[in-house]
Amino acid sequence: MNQTMQHSDPRKRLHFRQAPWQRKLLMKRVLLPLIMLFIISITTTFAQTEMNYLYLSGQIVNSENGAPIADQEVFIQTDVATGGGMSNAHVRYTDDNGFFYDTLCTTAEKGSLLIYAFDVNEVKQETREYFRFRWENTYHCNMELPIFTHASSDFQANFFPSPDTVLPNNMAYNFNDVSTGFGIVSWYWNFGDGSSSMEQNPKHTYAEPGVYDVTLTISTEHLASDMFTSAIVKKIRVGMKDYYHFGGHAFAGYFPVDIGNAYLYQIIEDDFIPIDTTVFDQYGYYMFPQLIEGNYKVKTFPSPLSSQAGAYLPTYFGNSLLWTKAQTIKLNATAWEYDISMVENYDYNTGGGVIDGIVFLEGKSIVVEDVEVILFNEADNCLTYIKSDKGGNFQFMELAYGTYRVLADVPGKYTYPTSITLSESNPTIENIDLIVYDEDIAHGIGDDVVTMLTGLGDPYPNPASTYVNFEFNLLERGQIQVFVLNQGGQVVDKYNGHHHAGDNKVQMNTSNLASGMYKLMVLFGNEKHIKSFIKIN
Repeated sequence: MNQTMQHSDPRKRLHFRQAPWQRKLLMKRVLLPLIMLFIISITTTFAQTEMNYLYLSGQIVNSENGAPIADQEVFIQTDVATGGGMSNAHVRYTDDNGFFYDTLCTTAEKGSLLIYAFDVNEVKQETREYFRFRWENTYHCNMELPIFTHASSDFQANFFPSPDTVLPNNMAYNFNDVSTGFGIVSWYWNFGDGSSSMEQNPKHTYAEPGVYDVTLTISTEHLASDMFTSAIVKKIRVGMKDYYHFGGHAFAGYFPVDIGNAYLYQIIEDDFIPIDTTVFDQYGYYMFPQLIEGNYKVKTFPSPLSSQAGAYLPTYFGNSLLWTKAQTIKLNATAWEYDISMVENYDYNTGGGVIDGIVFLEGKSIVVEDVEVILFNEADNCLTYIKSDKGGNFQFMELAYGTYRVLADVPGKYTYPTSITLSESNPTIENIDLIVYDEDIAHGIGDDVVTMLTGLGDPYPNPASTYVNFEFNLLERGQIQVFVLNQGGQVVDKYNGHHHAGDNKVQMNTSNLASGMYKLMVLFGNEKHIKSFIKIN
């Protein structure tokens, strides 16, 4: 179930790193009461239109006993921070069942609305409703907002609906009676689909997805002329796609990063799909709202204006520098503690050495700008990073003499690290080519296409010990590139050679490889082919 968050909430949960028990205590004392106070359910349907449509409905209830409040003034206003280009400020009034409705349209892909009302003491109660139109272009919001009022009754029907998570589908609901009053002996449920129940806490499975009006009517025993009844109607969404929020702090040591950005990628099969970018708030917190269930990866960058700039490196969730080692967020519930500890730069000496080069995509055909290029020392400690410019150029200056590795990190794409040695006789290494290969190359895409490289056989012997062979046929002569990838997607060996048209054979030395599964990536022009083998000792 989708849940809302007060603007100040979970991002203010700490200004320094907390122990797990402190976080749990904060969740119990701060976040959980707020989540229970403002309950929002999101339903979405799809329609092929140019505009995006928001269909809002909500119920204003008495915070004391859950009774619906009729004729209540409700304000719907665009959040100026994330309004998505809209400028709406609507006033609506609730009906006899406490419901209000509104429809808004926008061309924006994402944003949020503030929905608020004033209680009997003129105290403002508000909630924030996020929307995202990446997967659908219509958005249905059913929300409940409790406010305080003096007009309360000791006898009031009320219930709490919750999806049954035990069953594999999302068509079943549990209904828990939370009515107030003395002497209740009768509970009558109308589930909105023609079905009913007389149980106090029933369970019901719906046949079709949709939004249903569920009614509970309670009554007391008839004693003389005194008999009390009360009813309440609530909306539930059944069998529809759920949306969730998640976020966390990006830490530089024990304290959150003051200024920075977070990038969100959805992982579908083996594809990295950019979804969103956000900035850290004043508490060093990042948040991505309104996401469907699935697998995601997050990468955070300290801003050049940050006080931590130069001391910490761009880091993925899982506290990793590289996407191949980043931890996947398997999102199926709203959560606020996906914290990231940014990797600290390794101290290094300066000198007169220079390394420069260009980042290319797929065999020097296209230069790539804004790519993170990381510099490692010989012990694989990360020293610093820069980003390639519009021409794909990068340059590391004032380096001490020694051996370095340069590697480009592009989420979802594979690169080959280049080793460079600077010395007094060779202080400058220029025109290094960093090749970024398409993300599909490690998964055999293109193997079924008619190509100039045919008949690529399976590697043998398999398992391999000291060497592995593979054979292939070329319809024309040309340059062959072979890369050996480990399970983390890193290149551990490579081969370049010119081969004639016809049958060919290549042998790779595997004696220095650790035991495990490897992939052979064979490149010929724009063609890409993959085979797997196992190394044993």
